[in-house]
Parts: sequence; structure tokens; C-alpha cells
Amino acid sequence: MPTRAQIVSKARSLIGIGENPPGSNRNKITAAYGYVGAWCAMTTWFVYKAFGVDFKHEFTTGWASTMQGVTAARARGLWRDGLKGALPGDLVYYKLPGGDPGWVNHTGIIVRTTATGLVAIEGNTGNVCAERTRSDAHVIGYISVSPFVSDPAGPKPTPAAPPFPGRTSFTLGRSSAHTTALDKQLIRLGYTKHHDGNGYQAGPKFTKFTRDNVRAFQRDQGWTGADADGYPGPETWRRLFTAPTPKR
Repeated sequence: MPTRAQIVSKARSLIGIGENPPGSNRNKITAAYGYVGAWCAMTTWFVYKAFGVDFKHEFTTGWASTMQGVTAARARGLWRDGLKGALPGDLVYYKLPGGDPGWVNHTGIIVRTTATGLVAIEGNTGNVCAERTRSDAHVIGYISVSPFVSDPAGPKPTPAAPPFPGRTSFTLGRSSAHTTALDKQLIRLGYTKHHDGNGYQAGPKFTKFTRDNVRAFQRDQGWTGADADGYPGPETWRRLFTAPTPKR
């Protein structure tokens, strides 16, 4: 069985998937599911199916319907109202304003909960798969996936990133302890391709090599354009510190 961390990682790999043509609900997720329609629930199916867990078999053949999924989860005793006890990999269900009619109309895979809601990876949000931050005001509840993962108690807590020091800390030629901390995370995660010929080492000066290694990390997050300019923002900073160390 997969771990919760593996589920979240697989969900992240889908970020950026859209529809071809736009507005058609057609992509590799709906093709694999075998139905063309709203594909938020199909995305959760697609992620777990990659690890041999078929929600169409475990819950209902109508899994693409958020209402049918919740009803089936209630019957199995795996439904929880609200967010209390929710863990990464669990399936959150919402009632979003302006969405399809029904008492639930959207779903996603929980990345983490927050003081005011959660962060989740969702298919068919703005016609793409994306990571969203939501208020708990829109959450109806969640499906606990503990029977389908190997760590039902949840993963080890993710270390928190230190406070973001501000964008002005990272300008070419500027030296600060924040750049040394940044470099250590780049090295830990293996983003060391760009250097002056003597290998990439942690140091206080923000150089063009620092920028290029940060850009490589940003591009691997699926970001492009101004979101992958090599200069850390709050989300780049958080992900650098909280991403798991790759297995060598």
C-alpha cells in the first residue's frame, strides 16, 4: 500500500494538467476513467489507482459523482464531517459557491490542514489540476483513506520552514545568512548543477549560480515565466525547506 506522502507526491505530479481542447473535460485522467465529465473526483481516483487502489471498486462505480462518493463513504464508516483529524492524502469534499448543484460539488486530495482551512490538490479547478488553499467555510467533510495507506496514523510531521525573510534578501551580489540557509536547502535537494567550476557550496552571497539553481527547482514545481525567475518568493522558500530529502 502507498504511504500518504506518496499519494500527495503523485497528486503534485498532476499539477498543470488541463483539458484538450480547453473546456472539453478531455484529458488523460478522464480517458483513463472512461467518462467525459467534471473530473475532480476522477482525479482522486486516478491518483489512488496508480497504487492499485480502485475507488470505483472500493466505494461506488459512480465515483465521478461527488455525492455518490460521499454516500458510499458514509456507508463504509469512512466519512468525517468537517476537518477534525484530517490527514494528508484524505479526500476533502466541498460545497463551493457557483459550482454544480448538490450538497457537495467539488473534491480534492488534502496536502495539509491550516488554522483556517486546508491546502489541497484538486482536479478540474479552473479547468486544470492545481494546488488550492481553501477556507473551512466551504468544507463539508472528508473521506478517511486509512484502510488504503500503509501509515494510517499519518506521516511524520513536515518540518516548518523558517519565516520568509523577504524578496529584497535575494538580489544578485547581496550577502546574508538567508542565502546560506537557502543554499543548504538547494544542496540537500540536489539542485547544484550551476556553479563556478568548483562545485556548488553554501555561502552568504546570492550569485547567478544561486539564481539558476533556484530557477531549476521552481521549474520542477511546474512553474514558468515570472514564477520561475530564480528569485525565491514565500512559496519557493516554504517548499525548499519542507520538501523531503531525496533518496540517493
